[in-house]
This record gives sequence, C-alpha cells and structure tokens, in this order.
Amino acid sequence: MPLPYAVELGLKGARRHPRTVLLAVFTLALGLASVMTMLTLLTLLSADPLPGLSQQLYTGWVESRQAQKSNDDMEPNPLPPSHWKLGDAKAFIAAHPDIAQTALAASYLTVGDEDGKRRQGIYGVMALGPMPAMFGVPLRHGRAWTAQEERAATPVAIIGHTLSLKLFGTENGVGKQIRVGKHLFRVIGISDDWHPRPAFYFIQSLDTVWSETRIELFVPVQATLDAAATPLVDQQCDDSSPGGVRFNEINVAACRWMNLWAQLRTPAQVNSYRDALLAFANARHAAGIYARPPQATLHSVPEWLDANRVVPDNVRLNFWLTIALLALCVVNVAGLLAARFFKRAGEIGVHRVLGAPRGSVFVRCLTEAGLIGLLGGVLALPATLFGLWVVRLQDQSYSTLARFQPELFLPLLLLAVCTGLLVGVIPAWRAVQLQPALQVKSL
Repeated sequence: MPLPYAVELGLKGARRHPRTVLLAVFTLALGLASVMTMLTLLTLLSADPLPGLSQQLYTGWVESRQAQKSNDDMEPNPLPPSHWKLGDAKAFIAAHPDIAQTALAASYLTVGDEDGKRRQGIYGVMALGPMPAMFGVPLRHGRAWTAQEERAATPVAIIGHTLSLKLFGTENGVGKQIRVGKHLFRVIGISDDWHPRPAFYFIQSLDTVWSETRIELFVPVQATLDAAATPLVDQQCDDSSPGGVRFNEINVAACRWMNLWAQLRTPAQVNSYRDALLAFANARHAAGIYARPPQATLHSVPEWLDANRVVPDNVRLNFWLTIALLALCVVNVAGLLAARFFKRAGEIGVHRVLGAPRGSVFVRCLTEAGLIGLLGGVLALPATLFGLWVVRLQDQSYSTLARFQPELFLPLLLLAVCTGLLVGVIPAWRAVQLQPALQVKSL
C-alpha cells in the first residue's frame, strides 16, 4: 500500500464515527488549552524585564544592620535584605569609581509646576550615580544629570513626557521648572515610557513588584533630600529611629532605604566586585561601625528575581497541575483511539490479507491521530484565549500581563500535532499486531 494512499485512508477513517472524533478533539483541546494558558503566563512572568541591559546589572548588599536581638525573628521578612544607608552607599561607590554604580529608591512623590497651580502625585526614582544610563531610561529630549551636578546637589530632574504634558501642556518641557518639596528643579530631560515589569530595581513588596504604575520622575537623591521631599519607602532603621513606611520623615543616618546596583560586564569584574563588597563589610566591622559579622551578597537580575520569588508560587503550581491534566487527557484520548482502531479490526485484517504491510496500517492510524491532534490544537487556541481572559479577571497585580503572544500559535499547533501522534503510537502499534487471519475469519 503506497504511503500517500495510507494517509488518504487515514483521513477518510477520521470522518467515521464523528462523535468519537469530537470527544477526542475536545478532550485534547482542554488539556492543551490549560497548559498553554499557564505556560503563556509563566513565560511572560519569567521574561527578561530589561532586555539587553539586565545581563550586566548586579545588586550588591553588605550586612550593616544593628546587633541581632532575641525577638528579631518573630516576624521574618519574606524578602532577602537589600537596603543600604545613604552614607554607606556613597562611601562604597566613591571607593570604586572605575565601576558604573547607582544607589536608588523608588517612591511616591508630589510634584507641581513652578507657581504650584498644577500638582501631580507620581512615582519617581531618587538615584545616586548614573542611574538613567545604567537602566536604559529612554530620553526623548534633553539629557541626564552629570557627575558635577550631582556632587553640587544641583536641583535638576528628568520627567516623563506624560507628566510634562500635564504640567506644561507640551511633551518637551526641557528648560522649565517643577516644584519638588520646597525647591524648584530645572527639567533637563524628557523620558519616554520606562516601565520594567517586574520592577526588579527596587523591590519593596511582592504586591507592588508587578504594579502597572509608571515612573515619571528621575532626580538626584541629595538634591531631593535637600528640598525636604520625603521619600515614601520602607525604611530599615536602627533603634534611634522608627522603621517601616514613614509618610513625613526619614532618618538618613540611621535608616537603610536604598538599593545598590552595579554594571559589571565580565566574570572577572563580577568576582572582583563581590570581593570588594566583602572587604568593605570587613573593614566596617573591624572599625566598629557594623555590629554583625561581615556578610556580603551579589545577585544578578535572574538570581535577584528568584531570591525574591517574584514569579508567584501559585503560578508554578498551577502550571504543573495543568501538565497533570494534559496527561490525563492524553490517556483518555489514547483509550478512545484504541477503541476506534480495534472496532475496525476486521477492516484492518482485510487490508493486511490483501497485501497491506504493517507500516502502511501504522501510518494510516497515526494519520487519524495526527488529524485529531491538529483539530485539538485549532480548538485549543480560542480556549487558551478564554483561559487568559479568565486570568485577567483575577485580582492579581500581574493579571494584566496575561495576553496571548501570536508567536506562540505555531508552537501550539506543533505541540498539538506531536501530542496527537504520540497519543496514537500505542493504539496504532496494537492495531498492527492484530492477526489478519483471525480478524477475517471473524467477519
């Protein structure tokens, strides 16, 4: 039996007993859609938040907390320690001028135009060092601040084009002034949309890491503090100052509230920087500044996301549950195919007696299975879209990311066909093992 003819018989055979075919198609589509829904969500949540730049970014931390007390672990923080005091960050950055570094904090701030008639609450980043360049903040107009402006605490700012339009009626507000705290800041740059998700650069809680809030302001940290603009951040303070989120004050000397990031391009730089962090902690501990034993960590962006468990555990769990559901659907479809093939045992026996080799019968059965897989994949597409729509209805900060990626359509069809063929292997193999003489005799 020629191979094309075997395929043709397989296609014709798939049209027989349509109820069985429909049941197999719906069952396979259900399993595929559930897996594709969670796989799409997991892929989006695990994607690189800053493509092209994150591979060179590392966040460092040294143990600068006060001596541990007996009740320190009563309410452990689920997030790994990361905050620095501003003075420590300045000292460490100054000691390594050959490395691009920034210490930053993201906070809610209130800004207004020069006369104070228009005021807007926005989220901004206060930074020490060349943060806009390191994190790829796109500039539509103007420039970032210079090292000289930062050392002089010059009140300059980069604002988003949306904020510029709201405050000044134009997207190019370079040269105009905004009020931050008690001071006027000169606008030197207009940024395009910059919104890495997850917000890995400053993780305060897992509830905000997937927030849709965009950063609309970038300012040098010292100029912001001089303007008495209090950052609304989670402070980790010594006994002399209350910690937590404070709305009206921050003790710069006693509190840790900034994250340190470095741009490291080679493995040698990574190892050298890690050693420098530990040496800094050792020196401070030896000088009596740090009470706890010296400790330092350095995380790449993927390591930092994993350490903070940015991808929710329930998403990973649901993905494995959908894998189990697909396996269950595959077993059921395999049973349906076996029943279809055995029901036509007499027909298969006649073809064998007339000279059809086992390979042709095997191809015929696999053609039916592959067609069922293809139809299951086509039906799985709208089912996947429905599943992602259901995910978007959930009250989760990451729900808005659950959107189907067109480039996943072909992999979905390929997965469907491969699954159909895989499901059909055992039933097809069992079908070709039937003894043709016995099947013809039973007719």
